[in-house]
Amino acid sequence: MYINQISVFVENKPGRLFELTNFLAEQNINLRALEVADASDYGIIRIIVDDPFATLNTLKENDWVCKLTEVVGVKIPDEPGSMAKISKILSDADVNVEYCYAFLAKDSNDALLILKVTDNENVMSIFKENNIALINQDDLANA
Repeated sequence: MYINQISVFVENKPGRLFELTNFLAEQNINLRALEVADASDYGIIRIIVDDPFATLNTLKENDWVCKLTEVVGVKIPDEPGSMAKISKILSDADVNVEYCYAFLAKDSNDALLILKVTDNENVMSIFKENNIALINQDDLANA
């Protein structure tokens, strides 16, 4: 029930985001989600795509430094307080969130939230116990 996220490591300088996104466009790879984080000299561009394994191979074959990470995805209402509810559930369970990002689902009143945590299985169980809708790779392809 995981989502496979690709992290691409790029030099933190003008034009690198364009180079990556243009490369993906040329390969006809549609981005479902994108998050950019910087770390002084290098940045990490995290992406969610429909076919992460093929995309990862394409990136590596073209000398992009990248890796695949399993993350947890949930569907939450696109309304005030939804993120607070998720944060409270995780806080009460003493779960640390390493990072997260959200985006809107197409043709829906929902937001999709991607979370990087230490123990995916534990967090997925916690969400199930609290009736939080988990999403997987296939759900994202249709979102």
